[in-house]
Amino acid sequence: MTEPNRTEMLNMLPPPDTTSRKAVAISCGLLVLVMVAWTSVCAGLLSVGSFVADPVLAVFSGLSAVALAIPYGLVILWLDRNEKEPPLLMLSAFLWGAVIATMISYILNTTAGVMISGVVTNAQIANQLTASFSAPLVEETAKGAAMIALYLMFRHHLDNVLDGVVYGALVGLGFAVFENFIYYVNTGSLSGALQLVCIRGVITSPGTHACFTAITGASIGMFRVMRSGVMRWFLPPAGLATAMFVHFSWNTFTAFFVTDSFIGNLVYGLPMAVVVLQAPFVMLVLLVSGLALWHETSLIERFLKSERPPVLHDDELSSLIPARRRSLKSMRLLLTGQLRGWWLVRRRNALLIELAFEKWHMDAEAALGDTSARVHAGRVVEIRKELGAMAAPPA
Repeated sequence: MTEPNRTEMLNMLPPPDTTSRKAVAISCGLLVLVMVAWTSVCAGLLSVGSFVADPVLAVFSGLSAVALAIPYGLVILWLDRNEKEPPLLMLSAFLWGAVIATMISYILNTTAGVMISGVVTNAQIANQLTASFSAPLVEETAKGAAMIALYLMFRHHLDNVLDGVVYGALVGLGFAVFENFIYYVNTGSLSGALQLVCIRGVITSPGTHACFTAITGASIGMFRVMRSGVMRWFLPPAGLATAMFVHFSWNTFTAFFVTDSFIGNLVYGLPMAVVVLQAPFVMLVLLVSGLALWHETSLIERFLKSERPPVLHDDELSSLIPARRRSLKSMRLLLTGQLRGWWLVRRRNALLIELAFEKWHMDAEAALGDTSARVHAGRVVEIRKELGAMAAPPA
């Protein structure tokens, strides 16, 4: 029996009952709306208060926090180069980190700090205990909640490990932007903010919040890929615990590398802390991302090689992967003024990659007897029809 016939058979199965899943998504959505309203008011009041107190410092702090996050945002977008995520959903992940997670963490960490100060009379020790224990627990949980919400409400967009890394890194990046803004304005002066920008925004930023939450996101992505088995249920807690441990290590052991000299910290103290405490986990995230990219590329090749014209034209697969070939072809069409061809190629590439992923989900879930295979089969049929109706791409 040929593959298209198998797809048609799956497509004719009764639709799965999604009532419980929709109920969970709606409940989660309502909870998120309440959190968005509450935390947005808190963040707005905090931002306006900072601006009223010192407009110049507030503007400098905001621009510095955003500008220094742009390179990391570009790296995240570069990682998401095969099956691109919806821009609105990516923005939502960023804003969750910037607004919801920061405000929840700000309130809970402040409360924990007051409680610890009531027990520990030494202010320095109390602050360190808050940074070492409250911050990792509260902040990673607040950011990790975004990944749970994404899985429950938009599982069809959280396909694999790389998607988890991308969304997790965006949540963490959003958190870092607003947290840095708060730290900068709290220095009370432009000179103090500039020093902190050098420390937090430049030297120590690579392996902090974006890296922490990317680890949590990767575990959610692994949970999605495994689909079944008892072990998959241990992955999200393990990922969150790892993120907390990395956060704890950074907040706790950086003090051993700090010197009494600001220049000394810039030149060797903090860079050494980054190398020892951050670099191993940054490399881990990059390694996982590289393996996930390889997995995506292999899926595209595996599930498209059986397609025939007019769904997949001759030599179209060879120009589809790796991603740099797609980019070079799109750039060539754009630079030579072939706007229609450029749009057609981009549209076909996106549909072909989506087709490969839908076939992957369909086969994996059909093997488990999951009724969701019917949904993916229906999407496969739709994509094939749409590709078949399109013109052949330019050579």
